[in-house]
This record gives sequence, structure tokens and C-alpha cells, in this order.
Amino acid sequence: MAFTAAVTDKIKTFKDLQDRCNLKKTNDINFFTEWIEDLPDLTDDEKTEIASIKEIYDYQRLDGFLLEGTINLLIISPLLRLAGFFEPPYKIRSPYGVELEIDDPEETIRGFIDALVIKEQLWVLVVEGKRNGIPVAAALPQLIAYMVSQSQQRIIYGLATNGDEFIFIKLETGEDAKYDYSTTFSLLPSRHELGRVLQILKKLGTIITLS
Repeated sequence: MAFTAAVTDKIKTFKDLQDRCNLKKTNDINFFTEWIEDLPDLTDDEKTEIASIKEIYDYQRLDGFLLEGTINLLIISPLLRLAGFFEPPYKIRSPYGVELEIDDPEETIRGFIDALVIKEQLWVLVVEGKRNGIPVAAALPQLIAYMVSQSQQRIIYGLATNGDEFIFIKLETGEDAKYDYSTTFSLLPSRHELGRVLQILKKLGTIITLS
């Protein structure tokens, strides 16, 4: 598909996303409330698991930035399991087979669409950020463009992470296509937000199942 190739070659910024895909970020604060409202409580076991993921990540992170495969092993797979995405009715398609590159004045960031969950309605992108200070948000234009090009669903959700940061995305396709994204959740501080990330994943899983 020609448009698919153009994603990695042409879509680098939100301006590119607007010009080439006719896709704009909505200003409607009620469009993407799934990451804020009615989040499920975590069980004591889930809280213990989250604390363990954080401890292991901190240890492995001591030597510097982690590669995509390591982030998947340490964080993404455990989170998807805790959120219930390894169980019926969900299906995992991984790896999905597209590499994204985000140009930076000093370095290129590489990302990979690493997990596609149930009916193309939840995408997970892991970004390898090799230089300090590159936010995971830099990968969002390409991720959103690829979601548009590959899915037939009306509503699609995404999660982008470099291990340190997590951002959720909601995309509505169609004639009046639009998107919005969540705040950035951080795993680095002692008062980290990985539990919130799990809560949102569980909430999105419920929405996808009912759709």
C-alpha cells in the first residue's frame, strides 16, 4: 500500500499528519475521557505486580536507555498480561512489522509497532530513545498515521512508550477524522504512574470488548 510506505517516509510531524492525512487534533475536551473517567481499581495482587515491574525496570535501567525488545520483556508484556489481553476474547499480533523513524537534529529515534490487540483496536508502539531528552511524543504523528492507514475500525486506541514515558491515543476515523492524546505518564520517579497506565489499559480493554 503506497500510503503505508509514505507513513515512514513522509509523516514526521503533526503538521505532516494534518497536511497529508487531513487529520487534526480535536479541541473537544470530552472526546478522549477514557484515560480519566471511571478507571477500575487495582487489586492488591496487581499493585504488587506493578511494584515488581518498577523495581526490575529501575535495576535494568541503571546502565542507560533500553532497546525495544528489553522494554517489551520488562514492561509491555507484563502490563498486557495484567490487563487481561492475553486471555479470550483478545488476540495478540506481534510483532506487527513496521519500523518508524523519527528524525532528531542529533540522532534518529527508532520505533516498532510491536503489538496489535484484538480487531485492530489497540496498538502498542515501543520507541527506542537513545539520547536523553527525546520525548515519546515525537513518535505520535507516525503512529497515528499508521493506525489510520491500517485499520478499518471507527475508534482506535494506541499506546506509545519508550519505557520511561507512556502516552495514550484515541483516534476516530471517517469523514471528520480526529484524534487526541493523554498526558504523559512517567515510570521514572519513586511516585511513578505505572499503576495508572494499567488502569487505563484495563478500561480500554472493557471498551473494546463491548464495541
